[in-house]
Amino acid sequence: MQCDTNPMQTQRDITLLHAEADNDDESYFRLLINGSVRYITIAQGIWSTDDMCFGPSLATILPDLPTGNWNDGLVAKHPETGNPYFARATRTSFPGVKNTWRNTFVDYMDLGESRRLRTGVYEVKCPQFEELVVVKFARFDWEIRYMEGETAAYRLIEGYDIGPRFLGHLTEDGRVIGFVIERIANARHAGPQDLNICQQTLARVHALGIRHGDVNRFNFLIRDEKAILFDFDTARKCDDPKLLAEELHNLQEALESSSDRGGGGYLC
Repeated sequence: MQCDTNPMQTQRDITLLHAEADNDDESYFRLLINGSVRYITIAQGIWSTDDMCFGPSLATILPDLPTGNWNDGLVAKHPETGNPYFARATRTSFPGVKNTWRNTFVDYMDLGESRRLRTGVYEVKCPQFEELVVVKFARFDWEIRYMEGETAAYRLIEGYDIGPRFLGHLTEDGRVIGFVIERIANARHAGPQDLNICQQTLARVHALGIRHGDVNRFNFLIRDEKAILFDFDTARKCDDPKLLAEELHNLQEALESSSDRGGGGYLC
């Protein structure tokens, strides 16, 4: 069960930011606790996903919080009492994006009012920029590799009129967890009638030797007769002309599809 929540402050100063909860396995939580982002793993079978994914509920059922400068906790059943307790509370050096090619860095804690667009993607107010921007970030450490790949892809397409402007890197506790990009306002998702301009944009990607890897109508935004391509987390360098031709050939079917796969997009 995947939860993407709007922050809700509780009496214990615990804000549930994101969760990956499972009744049959461990569950993972990204929390704001007393002004710091912390990650908690909860062992299987302690609480239901409904209780854990509701911020006020989780804040009340968590055991007493450990003291000290920790960011990585594990809640398990005590071997003697069977009651939930913090079996681990350590300071972990979580991985971060290494390819930091833009000189602008934005701290997650400095972000203002936000609106969720899709999992891990938000339209936000940011003190470094006058206009609203879009941030995309890894909620948990296993998602960093996708941010690494997408950050590298934005560097490759920079200046080629393919995607939104890459504005900077998003940091958390000294590591880079994502990026900040231009907000594309007054746009719509692509449809069959936009085949020609979508082909032009995708062809520019292929000319750089890049295969996008996830071409669907939701990953194109149409504005002013231009097609702007998003979601480069599966993009890879590709020197096989057959694979690039196949992706371009399949574009028409993707734009005609009524499937909601990839739905949500970056429509602001």
